[in-house]
Amino acid sequence: FIPFVVLALFWWKRKQLFAHKLDLWWPGLLLVGLALGLHVVGYMVQQQRISIVALFTGIYGLMGLAWGREWLRNSFFPFFLFVFCIPLGWSAVSVTFPLRLMVCRIVEAISGNILQIDIVRQGTALMDPQHTYQYEVAPACSGIRSLFVTLAVAIIYAMLCFQTWWKRGLLIASAVPLAVFGNVVRMLTIIIAAEIGGQEAGGYVHEGGPFGIISLLPYAAAFGALLLFGYWLREEPRKLAPPPAAKAA
Repeated sequence: FIPFVVLALFWWKRKQLFAHKLDLWWPGLLLVGLALGLHVVGYMVQQQRISIVALFTGIYGLMGLAWGREWLRNSFFPFFLFVFCIPLGWSAVSVTFPLRLMVCRIVEAISGNILQIDIVRQGTALMDPQHTYQYEVAPACSGIRSLFVTLAVAIIYAMLCFQTWWKRGLLIASAVPLAVFGNVVRMLTIIIAAEIGGQEAGGYVHEGGPFGIISLLPYAAAFGALLLFGYWLREEPRKLAPPPAAKAA
């Protein structure tokens, strides 16, 4: 969905983009040359991700070459969002494994201390003491998907609705704990369902429930908390300066 989001944001910023004269800007060739160099490096080391970065860098450089420096400056966001089109591959393990452990530990603490549900944690697996149900927090369920989605939404929300940079930074940084929060909520619903109806009931919730609605729970929880945090950080609308009074004849 990222290309469609980028196109929509370009359309939204069209007046700002076309407010400046569009002309050739030869330094854009430097970005094109950088992109060609990245692609050669990506080919030599057989890393497709480097070539993908080179592709987007080349397109960005060609835009600057054809339409000028001001176009590049005003289009850096949303063009930056194409970074979410770059696959992480095995490099995501360094992110997913700590998230998996964090989610399991939080769910274990909440289940035992608040919900009074006995949960045994073995690494990234959660089960009851009698082993009547057991669930493994897989890498795909660790929050890496919801983390990327929440981070993308937080960046768009921060850049469009806030002018103060420290507020933008806070809102973007909140994406990580909010993604963890969303996945903790999802795992707790699975544990509660399994405690009531056993492995099958928990598995039904794990698969998304009716029409896959429950699978949206991590996103709904994270987005709801993000909007509340943004409302707390909200900025007062800028007041336009009154026009100067006309001089008396």
